[in-house]
Amino acid sequence: MTVASLAMYPFTHLRSAYDSLWDCVRSQLTFAAPELDWDLDPEVACRRDDLLIAQTCGWPLVTDLERTVNVVGTFDCNVADAVDGTYRSVLVSRIDEPLADILRRPGMVVAANSADSLSGWISLQSIAAANDVRLDVVEWTGSHAASIEAVSESRADLASIDAVSWAHLGGRGLSVVGSGPRVPCLPLVTSRSSTVAVVGELRRAFAAAVCDPAVAEACASLKIRGFLDRTLADYEKLSALVQLR
Repeated sequence: MTVASLAMYPFTHLRSAYDSLWDCVRSQLTFAAPELDWDLDPEVACRRDDLLIAQTCGWPLVTDLERTVNVVGTFDCNVADAVDGTYRSVLVSRIDEPLADILRRPGMVVAANSADSLSGWISLQSIAAANDVRLDVVEWTGSHAASIEAVSESRADLASIDAVSWAHLGGRGLSVVGSGPRVPCLPLVTSRSSTVAVVGELRRAFAAAVCDPAVAEACASLKIRGFLDRTLADYEKLSALVQLR
């Protein structure tokens, strides 16, 4: 396996911490593992037959990648309202009003990173459906950072942001007005061709690495406090969110 990517939170100031964590992981493997690739798009990485490890979004996992990858696990994230490897997206606005009122504002515009984003779009649609509201006007931004910017610059009224991204990016004067449904944190995946033995080694190595004092500072900066084994079955329940759309 020649591809390793942990680029779902591709903020430049975090790269050295991810490199340190991954170096600790691969030092415990019985086989050679590549360095992290920061140039390869994570979506492309997940479709490579030679993928050793990558992160992906939970929604593409259950709608597109289920026959392409094996799920290794997830990080237990040290962010607000995260519990046992699950978290909620953060709904943000520059308008200091109840979420139900914001959703019903005439001409309300939402910013969303992409149509296949669990935190940025699917979760937001489920909240809108629960409030009996249709999201008719959307500014597609391409990233959570750009969605925050769109709301901050008054080009949109509301956005749903991945909680880890929000913790790293800061508030920019925006108010947290709600949260999305509780969902599993981003899955770590390997190629479908990876053997059971490889999956097992990866799980053991990640579990040991996140507890290693040598990378404690790196994990703290990455908002990682643990690692949990996961399988595809732990994410399949996300498909029920489509019923709320």
